[in-house]
Amino acid sequence: MLRWLICLTGLLIVGLGLVVGWQSHQVTYRSSGRAVIGHYLSDPQTHEGYLQLEGSPTLYLLREQEFTPPIQGTATLKDLMPVGLLYRPDETTQIDVRARLGTHLTGPAYTVVALTLYDLDGRVVQEFRSALYRQSPQGFYENDWPLGGGLGLLGVVLAVGGGLSLWWQRRRAKGGQAIQTSGQESGAGPALLPAPALRLPAKSGPPGTGRSGLRPPTGPHTFGPRQ
Repeated sequence: MLRWLICLTGLLIVGLGLVVGWQSHQVTYRSSGRAVIGHYLSDPQTHEGYLQLEGSPTLYLLREQEFTPPIQGTATLKDLMPVGLLYRPDETTQIDVRARLGTHLTGPAYTVVALTLYDLDGRVVQEFRSALYRQSPQGFYENDWPLGGGLGLLGVVLAVGGGLSLWWQRRRAKGGQAIQTSGQESGAGPALLPAPALRLPAKSGPPGTGRSGLRPPTGPHTFGPRQ
């Protein structure tokens, strides 16, 4: 049973690796357009910021220390500031945060890779760029095949190992059955030994007679007429 489970687990891991690999895709950043911050909450322990634009239910996640220059929580970003965001449309993080004043942001949040601050006249005041954006400002191809291939290889090893173990187990079982059958055919019953020949003791006759000393059976003699 254990060997079957190993084979099945290996096949499932191979399937998982294929699914992961097929998720490889081209990442193109998306812009929120210029808008006003409705709510901005910051966690000083994790250095994560949670942003919602005014008039929109969409939530955004900012990893503040990954930006250049670093975002200093609510000292940098405040409600009603005009901003423009670039974010990854393929990646969301589930958030559930609440401010002391009662603001509650919960739901999937897109990862922001670049942020621009504007003044009231629409002029750029400051730009913040994440390490990912600085490395790939035009987007990038996210290749998941290395991870998927690693999972697939692990699954193949498990499946093949389990299969070989099953084959060896069956081979040993057949070999043992053949030996048992052969033993039953050759040992159907105890071997019968030939009975030893019985010899009667010989009586010694007179020397030189060549007789054994045994007398022929005697009985009445029948005499017929002589011719």
